[in-house]
Amino acid sequence: MAGLAQYSDKFSNPLFTRFIQNVPVKVENIMGRFLPRVETFDTKFHESYVTRQADMANIVSALGDVPLTDRDPMRKVSGEIADIAQGYLVTKEELGALMDKSSDPTRRTLAETQLLGKTVQIKQNVDARIEWMGAQALTEGVLNYNKDGVILTTDFGVPSSNKKTAAIRWDDLNPTILADYEAWVALYKDLNGVTPAQYLTSTAVINRMLNDTLVRKQITGLSDKLITIAELNAFLTGRNMPGVEAWDGQVTYRDPNTGARTTARLLNPKKGVFLREGGEIGEQLIGPTIENEMRPGIFAETIDLKLPTRSVINVVASSFPKITNPNLIFQTTVLAQ
Repeated sequence: MAGLAQYSDKFSNPLFTRFIQNVPVKVENIMGRFLPRVETFDTKFHESYVTRQADMANIVSALGDVPLTDRDPMRKVSGEIADIAQGYLVTKEELGALMDKSSDPTRRTLAETQLLGKTVQIKQNVDARIEWMGAQALTEGVLNYNKDGVILTTDFGVPSSNKKTAAIRWDDLNPTILADYEAWVALYKDLNGVTPAQYLTSTAVINRMLNDTLVRKQITGLSDKLITIAELNAFLTGRNMPGVEAWDGQVTYRDPNTGARTTARLLNPKKGVFLREGGEIGEQLIGPTIENEMRPGIFAETIDLKLPTRSVINVVASSFPKITNPNLIFQTTVLAQ
């Protein structure tokens, strides 16, 4: 039986996979700043990392022995990279249009374009799952997945002391927003020796900060004077604290049985998280797949089936967040649940 790859070279590899890999990440790829994507040929990782290596050297005399430090405490990091896949069942009409041998190529060209467009959507859905995995690590500190018989539970080791709740929620009466913020930054610096690079939170939380009369007075001297995010961030960075950034990214789930769709946020709108950038926290590993002959990277293929005759577009990847320094993740709950 002939299939998509036989009717159009755009669906044959390596061209088809190159096309998929050139599709930009549609979801708001904030994770790339904090968990950069790194390809690996391994399906599992078991590694150890020095937890602290910032002890200042001693001053010694010319005749003295060089002091030896004790062994730095080590953190073991392990995990198994999860497979991710999504397919699209090509309809009889779509396949028939691709097989059109009439003198007018319009129908065939349109069918190619539409199928490639659906392939783009599948690839973006795979990207969304990769983004979701990284977001779970950074915003929740755990990853829980239970769907279609696949159960995956991982605790990334974020210390309980790095999970704070505002004593007075910021949407309650008389909150101490800037005092909370400053205290949490100080705790972060005491633990890690560096200040966080950014505070990611929701637009709802930022609006609470901007509309709080005490915050306005502390920044402008007037409780009724409106302030902007730029003014708030200038104040925060001027006091050696990270700026705030809204992150309202969402992903959509589809129930394969009912077809119902549910939208979920990548960051709880009542929370915020202090983070460091540039891979200091860890990496989002992109692993190998059997379909790609155990090479890493997102891979696309067409599958031809019989009884009944069908064609399937399949996009696969494997990925997992590798958190090497969970101390750099500091999660806060600031609005009422």
